[in-house]
Amino acid sequence: MPRYPKGGITKLSELDIDADKDWGGYTLTNIKKAVAAGEPLSIEQMLALVAYAWTGGAGEDSCFALIQDTDYVYAGLYDSSPALVIKIAKATMTVSATWTGGAGEDFCRALTQDTDYVYAGLDIFTPPTKVIKIAKATMTTSATWTGGADEYGCRALTQDTDYVYAGLDTSPAKVIKIAKATMTTSATWTGGAGENECFALTQDTDYVYAGLHISPAKVIKIAKATMTTSATWTGGASENYCDALTQDTDYVYAGLHISPAKVIKIDARRRFPLFWDVG
Repeated sequence: MPRYPKGGITKLSELDIDADKDWGGYTLTNIKKAVAAGEPLSIEQMLALVAYAWTGGAGEDSCFALIQDTDYVYAGLYDSSPALVIKIAKATMTVSATWTGGAGEDFCRALTQDTDYVYAGLDIFTPPTKVIKIAKATMTTSATWTGGADEYGCRALTQDTDYVYAGLDTSPAKVIKIAKATMTTSATWTGGAGENECFALTQDTDYVYAGLHISPAKVIKIAKATMTTSATWTGGASENYCDALTQDTDYVYAGLHISPAKVIKIDARRRFPLFWDVG
């Protein structure tokens, strides 16, 4: 974790960054050394610093989703119609390629990826919603999953070797298990009474965890094999609106959209705080 002065950063030499990327021949380490030695920055060095940010062009607004691989960052833009996914080279923070949605393919809200593909979840309000399989090499559509008549608002995505899981902002909530090979529905989890609006997903070997944007918040543990509820965590008083999830071997962490914010550590092994067994 970087440690910065109490009053904030006042000079470049206080930046605590270990990376030594080559920004057009000007590494950050060398720039820091120059500033620490009291040397003036050249225009090339100043331009190198500016290169640490990618800035969208006209109509490229509201980045709601990010993923990355070894060489690229992929940015999903929400307030762009049609939707855009921008492939940004890490080395230069410039656009390498752009995927542009077709007619009606708006509002990229969620991204996930595997070795060869990016999957973009579209938060389309009028059914059906879509998940687009985008080839990384060409940034073109490889295949598309299209939801049913009552399946709208893809707010969350996660994936494993063979499947993409799409969390839908429906009432009741849905998590769709989509076969990567065919981009068709393999199975669907549907929430029970009051289990609405899936805003977050994470997964491990055997389970998908769905975070629900309801009051009190819920995190549903869904068995991948059957796409049925295995267990449920329910928030306490004022623990509302689960909008973010992540996990490790033993725990799921739920980020709550409340003030002040909360992150709940949930024991996926069903101890405390725990998932209650169904039934």
